[in-house]
Amino acid sequence: MSVSIKVAVRVRPFTCKSPLGVNMTQESEEAGVVELLKSKYSTNRFAFSWSWWTAFNYKKYLTEDDKHYSVAEGMKIATQPMVYAAVGKKVKAELYDGNAIVLFAYGLSGSGKTFTVFGPDAPDAPEAWFKHMEPYDMWGVFPNLAYEIFADRKDGWKIVMKYFQNVVDTIRDLMSPVGREQNYKQGMRKDKDGFTDVEWCIATPLASWKQLCEIFQEANGRKAIAPTQFNPMSTRGHCIMTLEVEKPDPSNPAMKQKGRVYVCDLAGTEPAGDVVYARYKKVKAKDAKGNDSFEYVFLGAHADANKTKQLQDQGKKINLSLTEMAQFFMKMAQAIKRKKLKPGSSIPGCNSYFLCKYLKDTMMQARTYLFCAIRPEVKFQNYTFSTCGFAKNASVIKLTPKKATVAAPPKERKMMAEIRVPSPLAKLE
Repeated sequence: MSVSIKVAVRVRPFTCKSPLGVNMTQESEEAGVVELLKSKYSTNRFAFSWSWWTAFNYKKYLTEDDKHYSVAEGMKIATQPMVYAAVGKKVKAELYDGNAIVLFAYGLSGSGKTFTVFGPDAPDAPEAWFKHMEPYDMWGVFPNLAYEIFADRKDGWKIVMKYFQNVVDTIRDLMSPVGREQNYKQGMRKDKDGFTDVEWCIATPLASWKQLCEIFQEANGRKAIAPTQFNPMSTRGHCIMTLEVEKPDPSNPAMKQKGRVYVCDLAGTEPAGDVVYARYKKVKAKDAKGNDSFEYVFLGAHADANKTKQLQDQGKKINLSLTEMAQFFMKMAQAIKRKKLKPGSSIPGCNSYFLCKYLKDTMMQARTYLFCAIRPEVKFQNYTFSTCGFAKNASVIKLTPKKATVAAPPKERKMMAEIRVPSPLAKLE
């Protein structure tokens, strides 16, 4: 059975004075439309599975005489719980059925990629998702999913986590206490089910939601980040977390189902030459519910031009892997439209850099969800158009998901069999 990549496009809140650049509509459960406003492009309308509007602060940045003010007024805010209800429940069911699932976030730095898949994650923010031990309305898709997994956990389940970052040619194991690094080609192998793994990165069994949060918070402190004009804490590379859930197969006590979620928070897509090493100040602000919060206000480029040059040089190399991924989707989409590619088949090449080398084959046999993040302002429309083009190509790709299983140990099979067979005494009670 073949399936398509499911694509969601989401708009973050405003950050500057600018006319409205997008109209987001969700026409039915899995039929969303993104329309570009005041556009210079010939293609202004894009159809995806989901189209989410989250720019709750439009009144602060749009004037009421703006001709598209009423458009902003009429769009329904997509909250984090709404996003999880639309996508997360499907992901959980697929995971429990033994599938591999790829969730990857794509878009301009600071456009909300991390917010959708994880939620707030600034170490100094009280709303950071890993600081909450109970469900919280700012959680992204992954925290909601992981919390429910631990709530559902039963005897015989095993949950294992890996978390690493790719910066140019290096992989940094964020689970390693010393942030161990190696060339990205070292130890990258396919497991027996054909899914890519980085063997030398630490795989940690997890006993509880609290443990996951503690480990993630510590690991997050090892990420390579830098302030740019797009994001005060821009991740310099691609961060990938895997959560593997192994549980008894209800239809076969001799086997276990092995589901795996790949959460891929990609580097920003902006051209390296556009980036500056930035200065910010932290100011008080209100969140979507009117509660006290804060935001970072961009003050301008850092006086030390060398800082910007170093970021740009690094960014050029990071961009190569994103460009290769975009080319992969474009070539795949072209081949599918010409009917020269069977569902689940891939194309040769496009594996010169980490991102495609790690994700390409795994993605083609997983259930894949792409979360594209954009900004609401016309000012950023060239980036929005590029992101929507990437998403459009991805949405036509056909995948053939397959499941992974593992044999249960003999002792465990015997124990499970004994649990299933009722005791003779039970009939007398």
